[in-house]
Amino acid sequence: MFAEIVQAVRVWADSAGGLGVFVVAVLDSSVMALPNATDALVMYLTIQHPAWWWYYAAMGAAGVVVGSWPLYLVARRGGQAFLGRRLSGPRASGAVAWYKRSAFAAIAGPAFVPPPMPLKIFVLLAGATAYAPWRLVTALVVGRGSRHAIEAGLAAAYRDDAVRAFDRYGPALALGVLGLVTALAVALYVWHARRTTA
Repeated sequence: MFAEIVQAVRVWADSAGGLGVFVVAVLDSSVMALPNATDALVMYLTIQHPAWWWYYAAMGAAGVVVGSWPLYLVARRGGQAFLGRRLSGPRASGAVAWYKRSAFAAIAGPAFVPPPMPLKIFVLLAGATAYAPWRLVTALVVGRGSRHAIEAGLAAAYRDDAVRAFDRYGPALALGVLGLVTALAVALYVWHARRTTA
């Protein structure tokens, strides 16, 4: 699947360059769902121009920040009303309380993990809970910037072999990373709970 996406965008990717990465990342993070499209562009362009790997990774991270910003503002304007329409009951209140304590990891983790891990819901929660804008931006840059930097670094080093590896092992890798992030989040939650009750 990953190789097919690369082939589909190859025609215009050569001329779009880093700006294309930025535009696709903005669209994917806001009004559209374009699974793996930004990742494919970053890797394809890096294979063509390995010295610019950092630029393509940075444009992908910048695009997710710009694309997520309207969602954050809409949810922030709605605030508690937004949460009340979608979350209710004691379990939901507990989930929101956990999110407020672990918001950075709850945003950076999904930003790092490839699809099908959702990101938009965590951006909306950040707005609804009035999470600090600079913290949101930092979490998005850390999560998505790390993901694209790894992809671009592998593409620069291994070129087409990296694309084939992502096509074959990408889903398993995503599940592994998701499991690792989940285990880390649980460990942090348990540590924090014990510390506050001690």
